[in-house]
Amino acid sequence: VSQSRYQKQRNRILNNNQIQWLTVPVSLPSGQTTRINDVLINQEHFSSMKIIRTLNHAYSKSPRTKNIMNELYPILEDAPKLLSILNRALIINISKQLELETEFINASTLNAQGEKASLLLHICEILGAETYISPAGSQIYLDEFSGFRNSGIQVEYQSFKHPDYLQLSTSFASHLSIVDALCNIGAEDTARLVRGDVNDGR
Repeated sequence: VSQSRYQKQRNRILNNNQIQWLTVPVSLPSGQTTRINDVLINQEHFSSMKIIRTLNHAYSKSPRTKNIMNELYPILEDAPKLLSILNRALIINISKQLELETEFINASTLNAQGEKASLLLHICEILGAETYISPAGSQIYLDEFSGFRNSGIQVEYQSFKHPDYLQLSTSFASHLSIVDALCNIGAEDTARLVRGDVNDGR
């Protein structure tokens, strides 16, 4: 599930050659001021079985589906109360499947202060970062912020070019959940795509 709390509750899959959103319904205890790590999964409307059935229908004919779903389904079936904990569990599980050596740190444990760019800067300072890699969409407000330049921390912007890989579709659909690649080409080839080792998963 894909900077706002709303982007983190949904992701896209390919179902019958059509892009479909998978959404986890949420509740905001403090309204629009609710912090991302306090967003609740709306248990009244959340159905792990509905999500699982949708994934089964979408990827039942994909060659690598069984192994991938055996990893992910137990996490969905035992979904916690907080959206952030569910997302973290899914991300860490997929990272392990890809054999990525990644350290995960909850920003909420760092006691960082500030908002937007100043918050990002404080997190980088706490962690002793030398470089902050940012999505290109954040460049407008980061370029207006002098804090990174003054701190000596370099800001680099992602120039992501989506790789093609083999899908069970009439034409390639990009920017889907990583589950799509995992089900179609498996963890090993998906890891190569993430690392940029190959141009496609064929």
